Amino acid sequence: MRLNRFTLSLLVLLPAGTCVLAQKAQSINGAAAPGEMSFSYKFDGARFPLRLIEIDLGPDGAGELRFTRGESDEVVDCKVKLLPATTARIRNLFEVSDFLASNTEYQDKRDFKHMGWITLGAKQGTRERKVRFNYTLNPHMKELEEIFRGIASQEISLFDIENAERYQPLDVPKQLEMLENDLKLVRIAEPARLLTALNEIAGDDSQPLIARNHAKRIIEAIKKGNFKSPVKK
Repeated sequence: MRLNRFTLSLLVLLPAGTCVLAQKAQSINGAAAPGEMSFSYKFDGARFPLRLIEIDLGPDGAGELRFTRGESDEVVDCKVKLLPATTARIRNLFEVSDFLASNTEYQDKRDFKHMGWITLGAKQGTRERKVRFNYTLNPHMKELEEIFRGIASQEISLFDIENAERYQPLDVPKQLEMLENDLKLVRIAEPARLLTALNEIAGDDSQPLIARNHAKRIIEAIKKGNFKSPVKK
């Protein structure tokens, strides 16, 4: 992949711990201790703006998210660290479904492949399993799908907001509108995860006033618990 000037500037300027453009997808391989469970998710939908999303998580909720947009072959690689409650819920859903020991086929008889394919996976010791479906009625798999998609939405939103702050400040209000819409539609897994970035915008005099005020409103709504999450208690 040839890197253009914008790509090179991102690689140089983005701080450690944030999303970067990668030459190729990488994956996290079993640093988990025996008995601990790691998790994976993949969305593959060629007709969607985000045509590929992959998440690999260790037992502590730390891992990586990778995504590809449009027709580009560039892979954006993000470090992820979930809240303990989110990690615990993911683990619980895999456990209560007896995912690793089951041979259940989760694909429903109805075929919605035009909506993209989901692959969910778990690994524990020597046991490992992945399942692929485009539509399921299984409540555990549906919730896992919603949680992982919510994780992707929040991390990609944070990436887009940070890029807008650095390179296109006038685009920040639009990014905040999109973020708030996702919050209202319960598409963000961890609303509290957004507070650091939103507080930075609210307190940055170099950002447009409309963006600072909007960030403050979203902060207050998150603190009041106005936005639900796909992570069920």
